[in-house]
Amino acid sequence: MNGKVHSAQEQVILTATGGILTSIMIKTGDIIRTGYVAAQFETSTLQYRLERAKLAKFNGEKEYLSQLLGYESLLKDRSKEQSEDIKQKLKISTGLSSAEQDIKEANYEISKSTIYAPFTGIITDLKVQRGQQVRPGEELFRMYDPNNLLLQVKVLETDVYLLKKGTIAEVMPIGNKSKKYSAFVSEINPYVDVNGMVEIKLKLTSRNLQTETFFPGMNCTAIIKIPMGITLIVPKEAVVMRNGKAVIFTLEKGLAKWNYVTTGKENDKDIEIKEGLKPKQKVIITNNLQLAHDAPVKENVDSDSLTESVN
Repeated sequence: MNGKVHSAQEQVILTATGGILTSIMIKTGDIIRTGYVAAQFETSTLQYRLERAKLAKFNGEKEYLSQLLGYESLLKDRSKEQSEDIKQKLKISTGLSSAEQDIKEANYEISKSTIYAPFTGIITDLKVQRGQQVRPGEELFRMYDPNNLLLQVKVLETDVYLLKKGTIAEVMPIGNKSKKYSAFVSEINPYVDVNGMVEIKLKLTSRNLQTETFFPGMNCTAIIKIPMGITLIVPKEAVVMRNGKAVIFTLEKGLAKWNYVTTGKENDKDIEIKEGLKPKQKVIITNNLQLAHDAPVKENVDSDSLTESVN
C-alpha cells in the first residue's frame, strides 16, 4: 500500500501584523526550538504610538483627578456601583479611558512584531527576506516536527479487521526502496469511504529521521506485519455452504471428502480456516458447488486446482 508522509505537528507561520522585516534569524532547513526568535518587524512607528498614548494617559489622569475633586460630596451619598459609574464616565470624558486602550493596542501590536517558534521543528518554505514589506496575514514560512512523522495510507474494509493500534509496519520511500523504516499503526479512522477503503496512520519510530532524506509529502510504500500465528489459509472459493454450515471438500485417494470447517478472518481473496482442516490436505477449489461426499475427482495439474471427474 502507498501513501504520503506528513508530520503530526506542522504549521504555516503567518504574520498577524504588517510592516518591514528588519531581521530574519532562520533559513530553510534550520532546526529551531520552541520560543526561538525567528523574525523581527520594524517597530519604530509602534513605539511612537505607544509614547503618544502614554503622554495622553498622563494628561488624562491629571484632568480626571482634578474633576474628581469636584464630585467628592456627591460620591459620599452614592452606592459603590453608582460611584464607579460616575468615575468611569469621568475617565471617558477626560480621555483617560481612550489613552489606556491605545496603550494596550500598541503593546499588543509590538508583541506581534516578533515572530517566535511555536514548537521545536525544522524550517521549510521560507518565503520572506530581510527588508521585505509584508502584509498582515502573509505566509512567512512553514515548520514541522521531524520526530512525529506519520504515513497516511488506505486499506480495504475487509482487511481493517486484521489491524489494531500497535501493529508493526515497515515503510520504504518509493524513490529509494532499499531504505526501510520502522513504524506501527497509530490511528484507524472509523469510517469507510465510497471506494470501500479505510484510512490508517502509521507512526514512524526510526531514530534520526531528521538526518535522513525523509520529508513530509514524500511518497512511500508500507508493509503491515500482521501476526497470524499458525493458521491455515485457503482461497475463498474453496468454501461452500451446506445447510447453513461452511464446508470444504478435500481430495483423498481420488474421492471428494466432505469437511465441516470453522472460518476466521478473510479478505477479498483468501479466508482463514480455524478448525476442520489439517496442513498438506489437498483442497478442491473449482466445480465444488454441487459436489457430493465420496464423488470421484481428478486433479487438474495445469491450473493447480482440483475438479470433479466427468467419468
